[in-house]
Amino acid sequence: MHSNPFEAIRQAQMSAQRIFCHTITAADNSGDSGVLADGFFIALVTNGTAEVSASDACRFEAGPRDLLLLTPSMRATFESTDDDFAMTCLGFDPDYFDSLRDGQTMYSQLARFIRQYGYPLLHIRQGAFDYLRCTLGMFLATGDGSPLGHDAISERLCGFLLLQVTDLLFHSNATHGPLYVKRSDLLFRDFKKLLIANYRRHHRIEFYADALHISTTYLARTVKRLTGHTVRFHITELLYADARRMLESTDMEVKQIADTLGFSDQSVFGKFFTKRTGISPVKYRMRRH
Repeated sequence: MHSNPFEAIRQAQMSAQRIFCHTITAADNSGDSGVLADGFFIALVTNGTAEVSASDACRFEAGPRDLLLLTPSMRATFESTDDDFAMTCLGFDPDYFDSLRDGQTMYSQLARFIRQYGYPLLHIRQGAFDYLRCTLGMFLATGDGSPLGHDAISERLCGFLLLQVTDLLFHSNATHGPLYVKRSDLLFRDFKKLLIANYRRHHRIEFYADALHISTTYLARTVKRLTGHTVRFHITELLYADARRMLESTDMEVKQIADTLGFSDQSVFGKFFTKRTGISPVKYRMRRH
């Protein structure tokens, strides 16, 4: 057990711990201890300000709602802090970071951001701050840098966080000129837009492939590779969520719901819903009321 989070972070790195998360305050920044280096770090300032010098000799002030992002080649030294300074810092072992599916995407966005601005600090809006703070809180809740209880949970939570950060960097980068995005990522984004607009009327992959001017095989393969799920799964998830909501919170007849969701008749809708839940729409509604 280490009283100083910076020391705890160094010990975690020495033991090749995959992920570690700590709250850092002004009291922890004593002497020359306030250094983050040799790893991937996502650090969110929640209160107060700090003077930070980066490895390339640039200096900046980090304040509330600032997100500090470091790669293994970077070093950040906290030279001075306000008395009320507080920051949540999540670190990744570089090898583990490289193994994460969403790590490279975030890294690419970060590299572009640093080339654009010259330093690894991003100021985020209140809504994004609250959202990110909540995610980091899940890591803190596991204890003093201890790994999460299950590898699969850990990997998915890391992926979720990296996607949040990637999105923040993407929107910041996108406001300053064109951004290179892989064709597969653009395709999936266009597919999701089409899906949200049309899932109630079109339940078959052929519609989406034709609208995107690609083959059904290419669309199916791309969606499966990027998400781990089939096109049918994505359509079904939206239909099922709508069906539950209508059965739980409206007085629409089952036939009306079937028509609204684009099913050819009530029987087909009933079979779809029963296959997913194990009970008919009528019985589901009765149980929820």
